This record gives sequence, C-alpha cells and structure tokens, in this order.
Amino acid sequence: MFLSRRRLVLIGTVTVIVGVIVLLPLILTITLPDLSAIDITIKNIELEDISEDNTATLNVVFNIKNPTGQALTTSKIDYELYANEESIGEYTKSYIDIPVNGRPQLFSNTETNISSVIETPVLDEKIRLDLRNNNQSLQNIEWTINGDAIIESGFSSAPKIFNATW
Repeated sequence: MFLSRRRLVLIGTVTVIVGVIVLLPLILTITLPDLSAIDITIKNIELEDISEDNTATLNVVFNIKNPTGQALTTSKIDYELYANEESIGEYTKSYIDIPVNGRPQLFSNTETNISSVIETPVLDEKIRLDLRNNNQSLQNIEWTINGDAIIESGFSSAPKIFNATW
C-alpha cells in the first residue's frame, strides 16, 4: 500500500504547486505584447526658465504610440538628454510609488504624452546662449534622448529601450 489515497492526494497537490511555480513566469510574460511596435519619441522640449546661476528648467514631453490591441502603462522612464551631442544629464520620470490605476495609461491604438520637468545646469556657453536667444523655441538645438521605459501590462513588465531626436 505504498500509494495510499493520502499519498496520492499529497503527490497531486505538490505536483500542482510545483507546476504553477514553474509555469507562472511563462504565463506572466505571455500577457505582454511585442514591445518593438511601441514607439517613444520627443514631442516637444520647452525652456521654462534659465536662472542667473545657469540652471535651466526644461519641460521634456514624450509621445508614446501604442499600436497594439492591449492597454499598457509605464512605471518609469530613465533617459539621458543631449543638446548638440553634448550630455545635459541623466533623468528619471517615475510613477513607481503611484498605484497602477493612477499611472499614465497607454490605451490601444492611441498616442499618449508624458511630460517631465527637469532642472539642469547648463555649463556649455554655446548651449546656454542658444537657450537664452531662442525665446523658448529650442528647435535650432539638436536634442537627442537615449533611454528606457518600463512598460507594464497586467502582471508583467519589460523594459523598452528607445532613442529619439527632436
């Protein structure tokens, strides 16, 4: 009587628990769509202020296009900002401490704008003069952003690496 009813129930229960533990990561990654279809670009960069100590307040507006059939969200965008191929700094727009229902929603087949206000020292004299002389129109400066965004769907999340110019 090696396989009594109690032992069969115990073996079956342990098998189900181990199966769930092994297959759960696979099940969670199935819910995330193909992130290569998602497009992150720069919609706008605005100069809000430049102080006497050469600290610029910039408003960087990201445009996230979600052509998938699934609603997504983002919890964090890490990026490095370049002006005329010179690094201005590394920044983070984070929603990690906000519940999922309060984060920016990336609805299916729509575009979403996310604004990030940053304060950065501008050490380069030429960039500083360009910022002051542009009257908040910064289009003659070549802006580049390299970064990654954490895209989430249901129970899973994955990084989306992006490069954008404006």
